[in-house]
Amino acid sequence: MARASLYQAILVRRSVRRYDSQPLDEATLEQVRALAHNVQPLVPANYFSVRLHSEGVRQDLVTLLGAYGRLITSPHALVPYLQGTVHPLTDLGYRVEQIVVRLTALGIATCYIGTLPHEERARDLLGLPSDARIGALVVFGRAAETMGGRALDGLVRCVLGRAKPPVLERFFFLERADCPAQPPASLRPLIEAAVRAPSACNAQPWRFLWHDRYLSLFVLRHNPRYGPGAAQRYNLYDGGIVMANITLAMEALGMQGRWQLLSEETLVPPHPPAWLPLAQLSLAW
Repeated sequence: MARASLYQAILVRRSVRRYDSQPLDEATLEQVRALAHNVQPLVPANYFSVRLHSEGVRQDLVTLLGAYGRLITSPHALVPYLQGTVHPLTDLGYRVEQIVVRLTALGIATCYIGTLPHEERARDLLGLPSDARIGALVVFGRAAETMGGRALDGLVRCVLGRAKPPVLERFFFLERADCPAQPPASLRPLIEAAVRAPSACNAQPWRFLWHDRYLSLFVLRHNPRYGPGAAQRYNLYDGGIVMANITLAMEALGMQGRWQLLSEETLVPPHPPAWLPLAQLSLAW
């Protein structure tokens, strides 16, 4: 995959809910399987697997989502899940987003279907192990070319606030957590890629702090856009997604860097209590 096309896929990828009814050909599905089984982990000890569903996808979506599931007309779905206890949701989001971006580079439309609020029901419906974490399904196929399909996707993007380019100073802070700023030129392509990452309910929980030549990633501990209960843990899953966008951008731009996952006890720059430390990126200049 050409580097330029990979970076462009990060920037242009959009969620699609209306699809052509024709399934993808078997050769294309084989490419999808290959992508799904060749992703980089954050925690190699965690077990990751992806199942491809092409039968009964729409009925499963209706069972999980009710009336909203009827709006999504994809012929295929990926069921990615992870078993492990070390940063499981972050690792899961990191791996799944790699698949999603590379599908975009192949011209395949995708949409995340979040499952955290009803994760146990999703495990039972899909026959997954009892300890499997399944943050989201990924539906995919060829985007519908009808006016109605494009209008629905455009309407949803407007409702969720995705129609406008993100403002970098909302997410990026220079040297101090009270100093929002434009990223320096050397970091700007990475931050541009990061803020275009998808997130549940377009919550965009990420905050980046460039300090002492490290890029620290935080997520908001609580975000009202996610809703109550288990849905608040989307902050960890979405944190993994944004890390994947940065990793893929580094690959596309020929940059080298390494992520370190953080804990509450890790020494990080001073930050607001509402920010949860998630990871730190060291770059090789």
